[in-house]
Amino acid sequence: MDPGDSSQVKRRRRRRRHSEKPEENTGEVPAFSEVRFVRRIGDFIVVPAFFLVLLLAPLPMGANRDWAWSPLVLAIAAIAVLCALGTGFGGGFDAASGERGPLLVLIACFAAYVLVAFLQMTTLAPLTASAALYARAREILGQAHAAIPSLAIDAERNTLLKVAAYGLIFLLARTICQDKRRARILLMVFILSGILVMSYAALMHASVGSCYVGSYLKKQGDFTLGERCVMSGTFVNSNSFGCFMGMTALAAVALIASKPPRDDDQDDEAGADDSTLSKVTGARVILTAVALYLLGGLMISKSRAGLAATAIGAMLMVYLLVRGRSGEGRSVRGPLMIGGTIVLVVGIIAGNEFLNKLSLFSDSGSTDRFHIWRATLEAIRLSPWLGWGLGSYADIYTVLQPIQMPIANDLAHSTPLEVVAEMGIPGALVAFMLVLVPWGVCLRGAVRRGSQRDLPIAGFAIAGIAIVHSLVDFSLQMPAIAFMVSALLGMGWAQTFLPREKKKVRRSAKRGA
Repeated sequence: MDPGDSSQVKRRRRRRRHSEKPEENTGEVPAFSEVRFVRRIGDFIVVPAFFLVLLLAPLPMGANRDWAWSPLVLAIAAIAVLCALGTGFGGGFDAASGERGPLLVLIACFAAYVLVAFLQMTTLAPLTASAALYARAREILGQAHAAIPSLAIDAERNTLLKVAAYGLIFLLARTICQDKRRARILLMVFILSGILVMSYAALMHASVGSCYVGSYLKKQGDFTLGERCVMSGTFVNSNSFGCFMGMTALAAVALIASKPPRDDDQDDEAGADDSTLSKVTGARVILTAVALYLLGGLMISKSRAGLAATAIGAMLMVYLLVRGRSGEGRSVRGPLMIGGTIVLVVGIIAGNEFLNKLSLFSDSGSTDRFHIWRATLEAIRLSPWLGWGLGSYADIYTVLQPIQMPIANDLAHSTPLEVVAEMGIPGALVAFMLVLVPWGVCLRGAVRRGSQRDLPIAGFAIAGIAIVHSLVDFSLQMPAIAFMVSALLGMGWAQTFLPREKKKVRRSAKRGA
């Protein structure tokens, strides 16, 4: 071999090692990477699209019509596919080691829930009380569907689609809101949605006395100019509107009481100073005004259960925020003063409307609910193990309708009771776990995260308003409210399991945001 050739080979090797050295030692990537480019484009699509769905969900009648929620479900499914491919957050739906146990429990509960629903739609299920109804239908019509536990398969499929969308929203929020700034943006989106709903409510109250939602007339009979109905915003039902307003108002309070995120180069535990809670800043003044505006909607809605649930959520939030801080000499007066001022001002502005409704507690609208609950308990007694099928409450209520209530009804005005009637006791227990497990995880973060607990507290307290309210109403069955509850639980879950020691992960997420 020619010596010149040998030297050329050596020079090539040195150049090759020199070009590879930065990539090996510093982890630098080539100037252009197709995968990286696609993921960056996905980041610009996934995160804004996710927040946009949550922002607009309450506007089309609370997304409580098939034409309203079905496009939203398709959009959520598309966003979830993109997120699973690694956009929105680098790890996709990857689970941290600390959350794998609770996440497996949640997945198992969801699988059991879907299994019970499919069993209700098949002839493989044992005969239940619904068999007598199918036999009666055959006698009257001459033909009938084979006897299965479900009375309305089409309604069951629709309910399953919505439940699947709630699960996807939870997973998306759990992934996207691992970054604290995005978690705060979620609360801001929720507040903005509340402002839009409340502004529409004020407009309709001034123009048509809140008797219309779009072109839909809420009251029975004809509308006469000058008539007044209970304010309900974009929701047809004023109680659901009141619950939503209470949730958005508490979201504003949560941002008032929370600390803005610091740079990840700083220690999360070092330098924590809660005295900022008592400082008057422009942002806090605006948020306080927004909270008053939204709470005014709650009071004018005359929702007694909505106000009670909001008060419970606010007390839980304040307790968890000040828990353990007074012994350390830190200020705890900020959130208490803010909450007290808001309650006092709103009580002066709109308390008369609420007190008027309290005086009518024994009217027919209140006593009718007890008749509905009695009929629901009878439905549970007749078919306690497999229920009557998801979404079939309206059908079984028609059979068991009390003679005191000639008006048709399709809701039990108690989500837990309705779930038991539709799913049976075993299926209902699984359904309850789908809500209680992430809610409990948020509580765990609210108790254990120390100075990082403000966002888990917000997820726990705000979602708790709808959960508590659904005990005596159907707020969780409104897709727009269920969407937001799922997102809040996912956000609280993500902030609970966010590792404190892995700051590099969060820095890379912010660079990719």
